[in-house]
Amino acid sequence: MVVTNMYRPNTTFNPGYIECIIGTMFSGKSRELLYRGLRAEQFGDVKVLYFKPAIDQRDEDYIKSRDGLQRKAVLFKDSEELLDFVNGNPSLILIDEAQFSDTNLPIVVQLLKIKGHNVVLSGLPKDFRGQPFGVMPQLMALSEPPVKTVYSVCNIDGCHNDGTLPQRLRNGEPDSALSPTVIIEGSSESIAYEPRCVIHHKVPDIKEYLESKLKGDQ
Repeated sequence: MVVTNMYRPNTTFNPGYIECIIGTMFSGKSRELLYRGLRAEQFGDVKVLYFKPAIDQRDEDYIKSRDGLQRKAVLFKDSEELLDFVNGNPSLILIDEAQFSDTNLPIVVQLLKIKGHNVVLSGLPKDFRGQPFGVMPQLMALSEPPVKTVYSVCNIDGCHNDGTLPQRLRNGEPDSALSPTVIIEGSSESIAYEPRCVIHHKVPDIKEYLESKLKGDQ
C-alpha cells in the first residue's frame, strides 16, 4: 500500500516533534538553533523559548553565534525545571549545549513532545576523547527527522577536512583522556578547544581510559 500526504517536518515549527542539531565547536550549531528561533518569531502565533544548562556560563544567560546572533536564554540546573517553565499552547523549545544537561533530559523532552511542543536541541555528539557525550546519544535517537549535522574545518594548517571532533588543549598540548570530561573553556586552567578531523585528533592515554572503563573504574 502506498501512503500519500505524509506529514514532513518543516524548518519552522513542528508540534509534537523532537529534533537534534549536532556538530563540534565552530560548526555553527548554535547559529542553526538561533535561525530556527528567529524564523519562528516572524509568526506571532508561535511562542519561542530558549534554554541552556546553567553549567555553561561562557555567554552568561545568552545563546550566541559567532556571526552576532543572540537570544536571552533561561538557565536550568535540572532539566525537570523545563516542565514547570513551559506551559500553555504548544511552543518551539530551543535548547543549546544539550550535552551538558543531566540524564533526565531525554525523559523531559519526551514529556514536552506529548504535550505538543516542538523541542529542538543542539549539542556536541562526542567529547574531547571522541566518546559519546552525555545524553546526546539518547537525544539523537529520539530525533524524528534525521539528525542535522553541521561541520567546521579542521584547525590544523593546510588541512581542509571536516572538523568532526573536539580537540582539548591544556597549555597548548592535547589533554589526557584521564582528565575530567567537562572543563569549561576560560576557567582558571589554560584550557582551549578547537575542531579537528579524525586524522589530527590526538588523545593521550585513551587506551588507559578505555581499559579503566572496562574495569568499571570510571
